[in-house]
This record gives sequence, structure tokens and C-alpha cells, in this order.
Amino acid sequence: MKRTFALILLSLSGGILFGQNKLKTAPFIIKGQITGCPEKYLKIFFRGKKGQFLIDTIKLDDSGKFYLKTFKVQEPQRTSIQQNNIQINDFFVAPGYNLTITGSGKDYLSLAKSKRISGIGSESNKYRFMLDSVLLARMDKTRWFELKENDLLSYINNYQKLKDSIANIVFNKKPIEDKYLKYFGLLVGLDNKFNKLYMLVSHVNRNNYSYENSILFIRNNFDNKTLDNLYKDEYLISNDYRDGFISNEWLNYLVSLDYKKDSTLQSQRGYKLKKVNETYKGKVKEFVLYSRMESSIENSNSLEKINDYKEQFESYISNLKNQYYKKTLKYKLAEKKTELLRTQVGKPAPKFTLESNLGNTYNLEDFKGKVVYLDLWASWCGPCRAETPVIKSLFDKYKNDNRIAFLSIAVQDGITEWKKAIEEDKPEWLQLLDKDGVVWKSYIAYSIPKFILIDKKGNIVNFDAPRPSSGEEIEKLLNQEIAK
Repeated sequence: MKRTFALILLSLSGGILFGQNKLKTAPFIIKGQITGCPEKYLKIFFRGKKGQFLIDTIKLDDSGKFYLKTFKVQEPQRTSIQQNNIQINDFFVAPGYNLTITGSGKDYLSLAKSKRISGIGSESNKYRFMLDSVLLARMDKTRWFELKENDLLSYINNYQKLKDSIANIVFNKKPIEDKYLKYFGLLVGLDNKFNKLYMLVSHVNRNNYSYENSILFIRNNFDNKTLDNLYKDEYLISNDYRDGFISNEWLNYLVSLDYKKDSTLQSQRGYKLKKVNETYKGKVKEFVLYSRMESSIENSNSLEKINDYKEQFESYISNLKNQYYKKTLKYKLAEKKTELLRTQVGKPAPKFTLESNLGNTYNLEDFKGKVVYLDLWASWCGPCRAETPVIKSLFDKYKNDNRIAFLSIAVQDGITEWKKAIEEDKPEWLQLLDKDGVVWKSYIAYSIPKFILIDKKGNIVNFDAPRPSSGEEIEKLLNQEIAK
């Protein structure tokens, strides 16, 4: 749940490319107070009518009070507010909702325990707030994906009963001032149904079931009528169906079954897209094709890869009926190719001007004449933090050599958590914050930690340089550039 923010940001840059829908809808308002909050800016995410991701920023004053009025909420949906350890997950928003949220924001657990909601739209939102309250009281730390078959089935059934009972309390009544109460009741029902199916399918995917037993396990423990009609357009309102289940886990299951029947299929390029194209139907098919192609484009890190995707995706894109999907994918292929051309070996490194943790401002040109070893990281990134002691050892070897500069730039991070991490890790080299996302985008830092080596002229030597933990490999590369 905590890293949902990171998984959403991978799709975000493409979601706002073509402007926002200007149809007149009632505004969505969210206000309140989160006391003791370490963050001054929080991010809230929406999905537009065309399926694009939208984002708004919530600014907190010194007392934690905030107010946001936005027209980006064009239809009822589930969303979240996130910034590092401050999260309010899985609550409902809609045009005309006017929500007030309060709580203590010292950390994730404090906010989870203390959060309260009121105002227009709070009737539907009582579901998640009540469920969170029960789950926190139980403090159940079961790792369901590690359970054996019988224990898993027992866990799923008990969890389902809990969610159904709370849903009955919240949604099976006449709404007072929440005109979307019944809609969100339907959405919750679908979420719960497909969350159960997700766990069942995930269990099969994680374990070495035979072809026959894979099918039997799912068929014996889930409604077969739903399984036989799995590609209904109306299911797309469910986040659990759309984002976790049908786009990934179910597709992995279908492909795995095919591989068990014919192992030679594993060598087929783009087999998953082919499976979606041949098996899925209607808007579900278009959504999954779009989602998977968009994700592949976003995560590609070489011209060879993006050219391969362009060839693979051409027929799928041309057959899409959704014009937004078609236009977006074509745009993103071209944009990604341009990005990658800018960051090829020998090209000038993208410029930046950033502030350090000590309040000083630096830009890349300040280091002309020096080899620059650039570290892109974030306070919430475990693998990034694990490299810090190794960077320190590497830095110690070169700190008296004025021909090289070590720079760490935090991307997609909050100011407070960034500074806290610096206090804890005590790095001695320059620390900068990419608060506006300039470096994150221009250096294609969608996966971190990421290291870049820049020569004395400001040109890229290696856009995916070896990590400090590579030892002799990175030292050899640094020494080669320093000697030039």
C-alpha cells in the first residue's frame, strides 16, 4: 500500500498530456487539518473520463490546515492522498463532494488511527474508515500470500465476511445527502469480489500447480458464472478489478496455463499482448492493451527497446477504437524516443538548477571541468539507502581530488523526509532536492537508484552507470574519465 504512490507516478507523466476535460461539472472540495504533519505538500490523484491520470497538490499551512477546490474530479471514483509516510488510502471522491478530513499526521500509523471524515460524501466514505478502524484494532500482520492453501481459503473467507458486513452497514440504507452512495456500494461490491479472486489467482501463480489443478483451484473456490463472463465493461469502475487483477494477475495466470501446455510459447516476443488481444473483450481489452503498452514505453531505457516496442505495438495501436488511447500511445512513443536521444552517450547531460539541504543553489554547469558521478535516490527507497554507505566509501577515496564531484539528487521526495534521511545517513557529499520533478523526468529516473556518469565537458559517459556497490567496476570507469 505504501508504495502505491511510486507505482502511480510511473503512469502520471503521460496522463496529463492532452489537457483536461473542460466539461462543466460540480467542483470537488476537500479541506481539514492534519496536525503535526511533517509534509507541507500532499498529492491527491484522480482518473479522468478518458482514463488519464490527473494530479492535484494539497498545501498545508503551519497548523496543518488545508483547502482544495478542483474540477478534475469528473466522475465518482476511489482515490488516495499520499506523500511519503503521510497517506489516506482508498477513499471516495465525486463531483459535488465537500469533504472535511482531520487527524494527527505525525506518521502513517498516527494518521491511520486518528483520521476522521465529515461533510457531503462522508456517508460513502464511512466504509473505508470503519474497515481501517477494525483492521487497526486487530493489528493482523498476516502475510496472506505466504499461506498454505487451506489457511489461505480460511483467511480470504473471514476477510470477505468482514468487508461484506461493513458494506451492508454503510450502503444498505437510503442516502441522506450522498447521491453516489449506491454507486459506491456497487463499486465496493466489485472491489471485494475481485480482491478475493486476485488472492486466489495470485496463490496459483506463486505455487507450482499443474495445469489441471490450477484451473480446479480457481473453479472450486470462486463463482463460475463470474469466471465465464470476466470481461464486462461495467467491471472497470472497480480499482481492484482494473489495476491489479485483470491487467496483471489474471493475465499472468492465463499465460502460465498456456506455457504449461506448450513451453515453446515462452520464446514468443510480446506473447502477453497477443493473449490480451485474442482473449479479452470490449473496453476491458482496450484498457489492458493500453495500460500494458503505456507501462512498457514508460519503463524502456534504451533506443533499441523503444524501437522494438514501436514495431510490436503498431498493429495493436492502429486497431484501438479509443482515440485517446491511440493518440496517447503514439505521442508517448515519440516522446520517449526523444528523451532517450537526449540522454545518449556523448550528448550533453540535461541541465538542472536545484537547492541543497543547506539552502544553497547549484546547477550542472557549476561542475564543468569535473567528472560528475550523479546519484538519483529517495528517502523512501530502501535499495537507494542501502547504497549510501558504499557511496561514502567511494567518496572517501576521491574527496581530495578536485577533478571529480559526487552529487546526490533526491527525486519524488518530500522535503521533511529527505532532510530526515540526510540527518540519519550523514552523507558528506552534495545533497540536492528535485522538488519540481525536473531531474526525475529529464533523466528518466522512473526506477531508482539510478547512477549517471558525466564527463568534464558536461556530456554523458554512461546513463546507467555501475552502482557504488559494483566495486572495481565503477572505480575503473571513474579513473578512466578523471585521467582524460
